[in-house]
Amino acid sequence: MDQVIDGLYVGSAMAESDKASLKEAHITHILSVARHYLPSHPNDFTYMSVAIDDLPEENIIQYFPECNRFIGSALEGGGRVLVHCMAGQSRSATVAAAFVMQQDSLTAEQALQVLKDTRSQIYPNSGFVDQLHLYYDLNYDVSTDKALYRRFLISHNVEHFKEYGNVGSVVAGSDPSKQTLPAQRVVRCKKCRRPLVTDTNIIDHQAGAGQLAFSYNKRSSNGVDTPHAFPQNRACSSLFVEPMEWMAGIRDGLIENKVNCPKCDAKLGSYNWSGAQCSCGKWITPSFQIHRNRVDETRQR
Repeated sequence: MDQVIDGLYVGSAMAESDKASLKEAHITHILSVARHYLPSHPNDFTYMSVAIDDLPEENIIQYFPECNRFIGSALEGGGRVLVHCMAGQSRSATVAAAFVMQQDSLTAEQALQVLKDTRSQIYPNSGFVDQLHLYYDLNYDVSTDKALYRRFLISHNVEHFKEYGNVGSVVAGSDPSKQTLPAQRVVRCKKCRRPLVTDTNIIDHQAGAGQLAFSYNKRSSNGVDTPHAFPQNRACSSLFVEPMEWMAGIRDGLIENKVNCPKCDAKLGSYNWSGAQCSCGKWITPSFQIHRNRVDETRQR
């Protein structure tokens, strides 16, 4: 094990099992970041366990706040902390880097370099590195109130659906009818004027190939395949948003469903975790689609 900053050590499972070395380093707290790992010395040290595999698709960022509190509390109390996984390279390094980032307001690259200066073998997997970058972009605040973090969770829902055929637990956007802060952009039901989404819920995308994306090929008189379609219209006829808590079936794990106004039940669109194609030709996954001709958009200046 190696001391990466004052009082904080990173090591492997072997380091956690070596009681003599732990005592020699005056370790008081141990943070185990590995699935199905049992503490070797539960009566001698204060433990915290995070059950997670060393896989890029694992959501490790969700544990950063709790891990930071554990490490910070131990250090503030004069203790010393070992963060370990199995090899002491990926999971433990990621958690330690997150603590260093928050403590010293560092970027992911800067924090990882701090660790590498004393433990050269650290090597977080690509997914964990991406989540450290996300942690910086979130200003070290992992909260579902932040749209960026909700987007990350949605991407995990999509991967979960591809792997297991269900979306798992969905964190939906807050109902704007319950919000008090004014938004720059509000989308309302055209029929009853109920607010549906705000600017933080809308997911923008680059336009695709327009109506040509929906066309079939018609062979011309000279034998050349030519697109056959209506005149191209690149304007998107729908808004794509994140899953909202007012949408029917979201909490029930439905893969696809209609999107109706929660107040007047007017038909607004549909959603499908497998995705759908926008009128501009772009394929959006997942697709939570509200037709623009069913709503009104207002903008605050």
